[in-house]
Amino acid sequence: MIRFSLRRLILLVPVLVGITLVTFTLARVVPKNVAYVWAGAQGFRATPEAAAQLTRQYHLDAPLPVQYFHYMADLLRGDLGTSPVTTRPVINEIKQFLPHTVELAVSAMLLSVLLGLPIGVISAVRRNTLVDHLSRLTALLGVSMPVFWLGLLLQLVFYSWLGLVPDPGGRLSNRIRYTSPVQSVTGFLLVDTVVTGNWIAFQDALVHLILPAITLALPQVAMISRMTRSSMLEVLGQDYIRTSRAKGLSERVVNYRHALRNALIPVTTVVGLSLAWLLTGSVVTEVVFYWPGLGRYGVEAILAFDFPGVMAFTIIAACVFVFANLATDILYTRLDPRLREGG
Repeated sequence: MIRFSLRRLILLVPVLVGITLVTFTLARVVPKNVAYVWAGAQGFRATPEAAAQLTRQYHLDAPLPVQYFHYMADLLRGDLGTSPVTTRPVINEIKQFLPHTVELAVSAMLLSVLLGLPIGVISAVRRNTLVDHLSRLTALLGVSMPVFWLGLLLQLVFYSWLGLVPDPGGRLSNRIRYTSPVQSVTGFLLVDTVVTGNWIAFQDALVHLILPAITLALPQVAMISRMTRSSMLEVLGQDYIRTSRAKGLSERVVNYRHALRNALIPVTTVVGLSLAWLLTGSVVTEVVFYWPGLGRYGVEAILAFDFPGVMAFTIIAACVFVFANLATDILYTRLDPRLREGG
């Protein structure tokens, strides 16, 4: 297991280097002098002197390979650079926005698994019944609906029409920010409110989390339920399932102890990649709900030609995906003992 993990980690190094190279090159192929844009974003007059200072500071006057060398040298020291737009270290901005995205992604993933797996299992066990048809229709709708449309629809229904949730913009209500300020301990809002006993802020943060989490989870519920159904149907047709039934085992034991365990192997891939996508691909959801997360930070960095911010967002996204793949492969070996022999 350890040798398998180390071999996969070594193979990930050239992948990450290639991603940084491609992103670095694409980010700098822009048809304008970004130094003037940065000078204006910092509140200075976009004069040639200010632009020249920023050009020297970020090595924009050097050849592209030299610029890439400077960036990688800083990156290997753990320095993600300083944003030319906000003038803050990028690592500090990542620490500020990443916990909000993690909270949103984990909440959406829990909803996806808790709903997707049972729906898929029930749909497979009761194949071609009304329950199966309804679950397949729900999955089709979940995959077909655009995330931005679904988010706006949920806001319209539950905020504008029914008034069941507060203003969906942001992480906390403005009133709560002033009357029950949250003391930062871990950076994760829900965790901090629990640790400090700030239950008023916890309730408000949880309510603000509901609609974005549902919006982000529904497409994943559809994918997980469909994959679970297909995998369960394949497993339920195997000889050892018929043998288990012939031995007199109950349907519950056959379906959940024997069939589901083996059906989870292909589902693991979907769940692992879904979590990676939720962590880095929640851009649209965060923009629609004005969620202060990493996705919205990445969008704003792209629009402002914030090269260090774009690079940091891309590197984090790449790391999440490659390590999600690694974790999925390791989990495979736990679910399927036959794979341990080759690890």
